[in-house]
Amino acid sequence: MPNEPTQNRKESATDEPPPVGGSWTTLYAAVLLNLAALVVLFYLFTRAFG
Repeated sequence: MPNEPTQNRKESATDEPPPVGGSWTTLYAAVLLNLAALVVLFYLFTRAFG
């Protein structure tokens, strides 16, 4: 069957570690923290200059 995993499967790109951060969890956390910081920053700019 084509959907069954094989033992000789080559590693896909998702099996590799991320280029920075050491793990995908760390990288995702950094991206989410960056997004949260930008939201807060833009909120503060809107309050100050709006």
